Amino acid sequence: MDGAVENEYKFVSYEGDYDAINSELREHLRRSGMAFREKSKHSIDNYYDSNDLALYHSDCCLRKKTTKKGKSKLTIKKPIDNGHGMMSRQEIEESSDGSLDSIKGFAERYLPGIVIKDEPVISVETDRTVFEYLDGSGVKLSLDHCFYKHGEMSKEFYEIEIESMSDITVRDFDSIGIIDTIVNDLRFRQTTVSKYSRGMDWILGKRSFPTHP
Repeated sequence: MDGAVENEYKFVSYEGDYDAINSELREHLRRSGMAFREKSKHSIDNYYDSNDLALYHSDCCLRKKTTKKGKSKLTIKKPIDNGHGMMSRQEIEESSDGSLDSIKGFAERYLPGIVIKDEPVISVETDRTVFEYLDGSGVKLSLDHCFYKHGEMSKEFYEIEIESMSDITVRDFDSIGIIDTIVNDLRFRQTTVSKYSRGMDWILGKRSFPTHP
């Protein structure tokens, strides 16, 4: 599968205050002298899979992201190994009209042999703040306030990502010591499990979602 490689450090928490966490991250960047550009986004991500959850069992995902303005984008992510302890995934994306035909056509081209169900298996509604570093590193720091949605069930959580599409080491990701603030001050715990996999674990009763690291 062709596509870009996404490298990231990911942290998760199941309690907190979105504005307070945002403020702490923003102030850390300012104290560290890091110039940044801040953006806010809202999206709904619908994840699709086969009847036997082939993508879930292979740690892959097929996602349709719909923005607040109604634009849709399709993404396939597939894990790859790296030597830096970060999450690395091969990623391929296409714009979409949001239709089921578009989703199934995308899957047929890049996931041969996988027959996608007509309905998403889980949805995630997200408010995201992105802090894009302006030091030339290509690194982005993001805070997501998310809600898993499955039928009548809903589960709130927070996720912080430090990500880049470049193959860089932890020293490049964390030149300003942001990981220490995330883990020790904000009490997020590091994870190498994707949103989709954690959500499916929740649906299948495999994950209890502790409130503390």
